[in-house]
Amino acid sequence: MDLREQIAQHPGWYHTIELAPGVETPGSCDLRPLAPGALPQDLAGKRCLDVGTFDGFWAFEMERRGGEVIALDLDDIRQADFPPNARAEIEAGYDPSLPWGSGFRIAHEALGSTVRRVTGNVYDLSRELIGVDGVDVVLCGTILQHLRDPVKALENMRGVLRRGGVVLMVESYSAPLSRRHPRRPVSEFRPATPGSIYTWWVPNLAGLNAWALAAGLEPTGAPAVRHKPIRGAGPGDRIAALTLRPKPLG
Repeated sequence: MDLREQIAQHPGWYHTIELAPGVETPGSCDLRPLAPGALPQDLAGKRCLDVGTFDGFWAFEMERRGGEVIALDLDDIRQADFPPNARAEIEAGYDPSLPWGSGFRIAHEALGSTVRRVTGNVYDLSRELIGVDGVDVVLCGTILQHLRDPVKALENMRGVLRRGGVVLMVESYSAPLSRRHPRRPVSEFRPATPGSIYTWWVPNLAGLNAWALAAGLEPTGAPAVRHKPIRGAGPGDRIAALTLRPKPLG
């Protein structure tokens, strides 16, 4: 089947990915403007993990920069950590003929990729789950807002890092909350917001840093890269890219 036909016949694209010159997936979330500021230009010799890969945008970007990449995600939306009050609505729209990872597989083949996709939950993330003795880079990309316990997820990401490894956090934050509370960590609880069926928390910038510190991660010293809204983001939501390294716990 022609690549354009494959793309058109897959209805669930989330990421916008260029699969060939002039051929893009019609994703609702276009992260391409973030990649230059969020990722190192050269990842040659680095083992990388993309947590919550979905269609695989970040995994393929890290591979394009020379990384050996593992991509972690679920195969069934019903396994995701969505708010209980939204589960009935989410499951009503579930199509068993369209498992998570369908878009990833189309993109993987089109790109001739060697990214290895592993099925699993971030709450169970371990070196044993991903089948390696550790990774140099963990990409945490717009997943924390969809988790009841973002600190546990970050703690597990810290746990799979090799010595000298880093977590690249590319996550949503609330610009209004950041202006009102520039230093105090606060988060908006989104399950109480009508129409928000996939999101638990959107913190301010101080909140993103506080989640990381609670999980045993600290900034490397480089300033956070703040971005304008991306297509598909909520009102007032922005993206920040932070580079984090493990710090001693206790």
